[in-house]
Amino acid sequence: MSTGDQDLTYRVVFTEAACAAPLEVCEEARAILEDLLRSLSLIPSDSVFWESMRASRLCLVVRGWSFLYGFEGETLRVTEVRRAVR
Repeated sequence: MSTGDQDLTYRVVFTEAACAAPLEVCEEARAILEDLLRSLSLIPSDSVFWESMRASRLCLVVRGWSFLYGFEGETLRVTEVRRAVR
């Protein structure tokens, strides 16, 4: 995913351990994360925002599944998936 005027290219990567959710849920999560990257591409690469994002573990919830992810360089890496506890 190109960031337009920026010289960075971001991509979404699911680790093997992050494939615990059903395929259709993973595909929906990937689409949401790619949309998120399109929005984040508007933030300059030298913004302090990115320093905070790279230091944080983040979570996206899709249909009762929590996708834990973080930024590693130019990669948004999903590292863990958990089923919501009811």
